[in-house]
Amino acid sequence: MSYGEWKRETSSWDILFRLHLPYRAPRSKLAAFLWRRRVWLETTFALSMMQPWEKVVVVCVFWLFMVVFLISGYLYFPHHVRYVFGRTRYYLSGRELDVPAALKWSASYLNPWANASNPLAYAVRAVSIGEDL
Repeated sequence: MSYGEWKRETSSWDILFRLHLPYRAPRSKLAAFLWRRRVWLETTFALSMMQPWEKVVVVCVFWLFMVVFLISGYLYFPHHVRYVFGRTRYYLSGRELDVPAALKWSASYLNPWANASNPLAYAVRAVSIGEDL
């Protein structure tokens, strides 16, 4: 690295999107904060020891896992809140449900793709048919 490159003022763009870590902290407060975070990240996970293509692979795998985690949380969280609300309601009211109502309540938490060959789904369907009569 030449003296001119070392002396060059780094920008926020260089800090966020260049593969090589700038050696000097920039003057602006936001860019300096981002630079410190990038230095911390690269030294903690030894990214500074990797080739640029290895850094790209590591960052892509990280973002892939992060996206999958966030999507699964987005899809599962409403179901879990509903379940916790039902359990809280049960513990606060102190009432036990009768068997058909308990079967219907617990079957509402089954997978939506459960088919009729599932014995519990069959029992719930039979109970609901009996209640309709």
